[in-house]
Amino acid sequence: MTTESIDVTDELARRLASIPGLEVREDEPLSRHTSFGIGGPADLLAIPHTPDALRDAIAVVRRLGVEPLYLGNGTNIIVRDGGVRGLVVRMAGGLSEIVTDGPAVIVEAGASLAAVCFQAAQRGLSGLEFGAGIPGTLGGALIMNAGAYGGEIGNVTTWVEVITPDGDLERLPRDEMDFDYRRSTLRDSGLAVLRACLHLAEGDPAQIHCTLCDIISLRCAKQPVCSPSAGSVFKRPDGDYAGRLLEESGAKGMRVGRAAVSTKHANFVVNLGGATASDVIRLIESARELVVERFGIVLEAEVCFVGEDAR
Repeated sequence: MTTESIDVTDELARRLASIPGLEVREDEPLSRHTSFGIGGPADLLAIPHTPDALRDAIAVVRRLGVEPLYLGNGTNIIVRDGGVRGLVVRMAGGLSEIVTDGPAVIVEAGASLAAVCFQAAQRGLSGLEFGAGIPGTLGGALIMNAGAYGGEIGNVTTWVEVITPDGDLERLPRDEMDFDYRRSTLRDSGLAVLRACLHLAEGDPAQIHCTLCDIISLRCAKQPVCSPSAGSVFKRPDGDYAGRLLEESGAKGMRVGRAAVSTKHANFVVNLGGATASDVIRLIESARELVVERFGIVLEAEVCFVGEDAR
C-alpha cells in the first residue's frame, strides 16, 4: 500500500467513525464474514445499522474517490488471501427489517433470505418457498437473481430501492432490473441495494411451511450444507448440469491443500479446515480443466472472486 493510499484510508476511517449508526472496523479479517471462512483482511469494514448511515457512508466515499465493495452474508464470494483494499460495506447484521403489508413484503437488503421465507410463511404468503435453505441476504439474492427448484427472486420482485454513487435514492421497477439466470443489472452497477418490495400470493400457512421443510430436506440430502463453502461453484451450462459434468470428469473428491470438491455434490468446493483462497481457486481451475478435457465445455463461475492475492 502506498503512502497516498494509507492517507486516504486513514481519512476515510476518521470520517466514517463520525457517522451515527455506522459500525467501523479496521484490518478486519473477511474470513469472519464469508461462508467459506477464508479471505484476507479489509482495510476498513463498515456495517450500517440505519438507511441514513448507509447514505452518509456513500457520501463520504464519493468525496474521497473510494469505490466500496458491498457484502451480504458472504455466501457466494471468494475473497483472495491478500484481502480487500479500501472499504467493504457489510449489509448483513445491520439493515434487516422485514415489513409485511398484505401480499407485499418490504425487506431491507441485509435481511437473510431464509428469515424472509419463514416470516412470509407465518403470514400465509406463498412464492418464496424456493428460497428455503439459500443462505444469503436479500440484497445478494437480488444481485444474483438467486433461485432454486423452479423459482427465482426476480419473479416476485416489484421494485428495488438503491442508493446511487452520488447518494441519490432511486426506486427501480422490476422491468428495469433485467433479471436473468444468476444475474441482474445490479451486479456490476455500483448501486447499493437498500430495500425491495416482494409481491407474494395468499396461501395456507401449514402447506407453505410443509413445502419449506421439504425443500430444506432436499438440500440437506443433496448438498454439503454442514461444510463451509460458497455454494454452487459453476453456473448451469445450457442443456446440462455442472455437477453432472464435474462428477463424470472425475472431479469429486479432488483436493488442493485443505480445499476439496465435495463427495456429496461435485459442484461444491468445501473448506476442510484451514483452506486458503489460493487452495480454492487452484482447485476450481483444475476441476474446470477436467470438464474441458472430457466434454469440451468451459464452465462459467457462479461464485464471485474479489480482492488481492497474498504477497
